[in-house]
Amino acid sequence: LEKWSFKVTYLPVDQYGLVDPAEVVRAMTEETILVSIMHANNEIGTIEPIEEISRVVRKRKVYFHTDAIATTGIIPLDVGELGVDCLSLSADQFYGPKGVGALFLRKGTRIMPYLEGGIQEDGRRAGTENVPGIVGLGKAAELAKKEMEKRRRHLFFLRKKLINELPRRIEHLRINGHPELRLPNNVHVCIEFIEGESMLMLLDSQGIATSSGSACTSRALKVSHVLTAIGVPAAVAQGSLLFSL
Repeated sequence: LEKWSFKVTYLPVDQYGLVDPAEVVRAMTEETILVSIMHANNEIGTIEPIEEISRVVRKRKVYFHTDAIATTGIIPLDVGELGVDCLSLSADQFYGPKGVGALFLRKGTRIMPYLEGGIQEDGRRAGTENVPGIVGLGKAAELAKKEMEKRRRHLFFLRKKLINELPRRIEHLRINGHPELRLPNNVHVCIEFIEGESMLMLLDSQGIATSSGSACTSRALKVSHVLTAIGVPAAVAQGSLLFSL
């Protein structure tokens, strides 16, 4: 949006990565047309108070979008309870095909077409629909919903075990993200005095698959902006590991 000359305001977060609804109110002006906040951070796993934020946004009659890519298929989603106008998700996050996603739009929500020229998808995105991808997303969502509760219990068990054992066995280890309001499949840590890439290679040689950040940024050589935002020193952030369960 900034490339199209829109003015964008970035909100601060606390040490857990939580957005304060009061900060949303302070940032909004008479010119604000959209508020967009991740449902959960895909790097440190913190789940944002979307329902509470939606109440303050609705009072201003501003569109509210949430990126639910990290939460779809992992925790229950109800757009009515969340109170959002728009919600985006991606099939590959719940074992569906790559390259296909979905956008929920509340009735009456108007958006500019992403691609113009055809009437596909109610005129919102021109071009032949990816039918196999659409069917794959739908089936993956159906299976994810069916197995969600059983899988969540298993993920909670694994996450608790990791969070309890890692600090006990490894010195100078910090667990990032909210201690309770976090994704059940996420454990993100920083270890002081050790470089993250070295740990990745060692763990890989032991058959343990981890990453040094989110899939969007793990190949970048700079310190994660997420860790910087929650106050992690740059030297410590270099020793980060993400366990996706």
